[in-house]
Amino acid sequence: MFADGRYKLFINGQYIGRGPTRASPDFPRCDEYDIGPYLRVGTNTVAMLALSYGVDTAWYERSVNYWQCVFGDGGIHFSAHLTFDEGVECIQSDASWRCLPALAWRRDTPRIGWGLGFIEDYDANEEPVGWLDSGFDDSSWDLAQNLILDGGEDDRAKGFEPIRPFPILSKTQLPAMSRGSVEPTLLLCSHHVVPDVSLPIEQRMYEEAYELSAQQMDQPVKFPLNVSTSINRDLSMLFKFEKIHSGYPYIELEANGGEIIEIATAEKLPGEFEAGQETQNRLLRASYLDGAHLFRYTAKPGRQVFERFELTAVRYLQLVVRNAEKGITVHKVGSTRSHYPAQVVGSFTCSDSNLERLWSMGAYTILQCSHDAWEDCPSREQRQWLGDGVVRYPASAASFGPAMQKLDQNFIVQCAESQRPDGLLQMFAPGDHQRNGIIIPDYSLHWILILREYLNNTNDLKLLRQVFPTVEKALAWFATNIAESGLLEDIPYWHFIEWADVGRKGASAAINALYVGALKGAAEAADMLGYELAAREYNNQAEQLAAVLRSTHWNAQRGLYIDSVVNGVPQQSASQQANALMIHFDIAPPERRTAMIEAFTNPARVKLTAVAPVTKGDPSFDAANDVVKANSFLAHFLYSALAMSGRMDLALDEMRSAFAPMLVADNHTLWESFEPTTSLCHAFSASPVYHLSRYLLGVHAIERGFCRFKIQIQPCDLLWVAGTYPTIHGNIEVKWERQGETLSLNVVAPPGTIGYIEDPLGWKHICGDLVVNGDDAASSSLEYVWLT
Repeated sequence: MFADGRYKLFINGQYIGRGPTRASPDFPRCDEYDIGPYLRVGTNTVAMLALSYGVDTAWYERSVNYWQCVFGDGGIHFSAHLTFDEGVECIQSDASWRCLPALAWRRDTPRIGWGLGFIEDYDANEEPVGWLDSGFDDSSWDLAQNLILDGGEDDRAKGFEPIRPFPILSKTQLPAMSRGSVEPTLLLCSHHVVPDVSLPIEQRMYEEAYELSAQQMDQPVKFPLNVSTSINRDLSMLFKFEKIHSGYPYIELEANGGEIIEIATAEKLPGEFEAGQETQNRLLRASYLDGAHLFRYTAKPGRQVFERFELTAVRYLQLVVRNAEKGITVHKVGSTRSHYPAQVVGSFTCSDSNLERLWSMGAYTILQCSHDAWEDCPSREQRQWLGDGVVRYPASAASFGPAMQKLDQNFIVQCAESQRPDGLLQMFAPGDHQRNGIIIPDYSLHWILILREYLNNTNDLKLLRQVFPTVEKALAWFATNIAESGLLEDIPYWHFIEWADVGRKGASAAINALYVGALKGAAEAADMLGYELAAREYNNQAEQLAAVLRSTHWNAQRGLYIDSVVNGVPQQSASQQANALMIHFDIAPPERRTAMIEAFTNPARVKLTAVAPVTKGDPSFDAANDVVKANSFLAHFLYSALAMSGRMDLALDEMRSAFAPMLVADNHTLWESFEPTTSLCHAFSASPVYHLSRYLLGVHAIERGFCRFKIQIQPCDLLWVAGTYPTIHGNIEVKWERQGETLSLNVVAPPGTIGYIEDPLGWKHICGDLVVNGDDAASSSLEYVWLT
């Protein structure tokens, strides 16, 4: 099944699936379903609802191929292979099929916002009655047209093939999404609304006046609800779900016909996180960051269900009922949750319940941002940003392991497919990047780092062979931008780095350090493929770049690397981001690291900086003396740099402080920033999932694919830790506990692996095997004593 846009597929009235998997129009994917269980003896009806956007969205790109000027946008493809005792029968969509414009949806509604689709305004009275059912009479519908143009004998003689859209469809490797109904847990309040028909659909729910008197409930929801309105007053009801989740809002009701239902959803309420402000019991669009995540439904007579076509994030759901003087019965409002069908395989528990919660919240956040792509968030954008994966992948590998591997592969390949002629990869793909629009060069470097981490976990040589030419072409772009100083300077486009006011002008330490890391990753990849010359060249480039960075950006007085050098002049700003990257990629000499860590973890000097619209920052920040604090994205490298230096205790201090507001809030998800200004469910903030598993369980691959691994824990201030780290061979289990000056450690290795256990810093090995063989004695118990 495929559509140029999006579709929902039904057989005999039963929902089968939706798709297609998002993809570039140059590399389209079709979906595959086992429809056998839905078929029956006799006549069977295949029905589908297809949406043609007509514009690029955050997940969809219009084709600019030669066929587009012939056929335009839209169209579906369906083919089924039915195997009987007598043989195989093929059914294919063709000119005998029937179609009808879905006029129940208004076609002139505005966009939801931020590259998303269109607001849905649906009149159920315009829906063909029973069109999904077997036996429906569609004889009055139009015949479909085969999208094919054959030029005739002269063209065939010249070798021209018939023109058809999407002539090559690849089968997606992704499974259907997991689905289930979620109902709200609380009815918070109800209001009478003063209707204002002059307001457009994208404003009306958010701007209409509410009567001051409200019925405050804060009570469990008990369906059904009998609801009625008066001639001059509509009714609003505000519901709350247990957690933020990704889903399709729906309503099931019984109506007389003509009643109007509007449903909007959001992750938070106005004022909910604003100190000194009262939380408002309604949804508002406070800024352009807030999309109009709503739909309008005009009811038909009788019992009915309507589910929004597009996905969104749901925590709060506001229901407004209009034109219901005779009353309606709301049997249910809720959301059909949707996410990638993966279960959390890894685990992490410890003596600090807040760290346990942080790990679980990170894994849950990743799942809500996993569909047919690695999404940044299920609300504002739903884009597959390349750079986000540098956090998301290792965190996902530590929590979901191989259960997400097909989605991981899909990400890596789709990013490679987005490569521009100049070598840079699109900053998100697929989607509305306009092919030659704004771009983030550092995200191409992040993609190479993601590939490096993926290979360490999987040893997937097949995928590496497929995408290594993309690596080479991307790095060639950066090589052409090396200045006379030997560093990248003022490279074009958007220097994102992250939501922080990091020094970016001239020779940026962060950009150059990322380039060093990508070169080292490319060298390892080339070595895996036996490309010795390329591996040696990439390593040489990395060392030359690192040597210049060590010299030009070091500020001995501050004990830090400064953010940038402009025309040979060192600038004042220094950041956790730049210094963490210098350690993470082994650029900073070991003898400098103690002073660096002391300087960039000094709580009196480390401050969040203002970057509108995401962070408000600390207005007292002084570039000459303070240090730019890493935000939730590049905190990933900060925690790694500290842990790699044996200071996981400082990484825990940073985590506990920075994530404290998220732990106090009851969202169950991690935010886009350490301040709750934008998305409250953002996968690039999930780095603690990786670091808690990597350094407190102590698991690290020393051979690609985890055939050999090492365990070196950092106990810090914890009394005990237990958990599992998923690998392609199975779970590595680690449990340790300390009592006074003794520490016991137990490690279980899966078959096909060998684990090497290294002494924790400051502890002396007393007894127990330091090697654990998953094919022999699968576990090892060890004892240590503290060295005073």
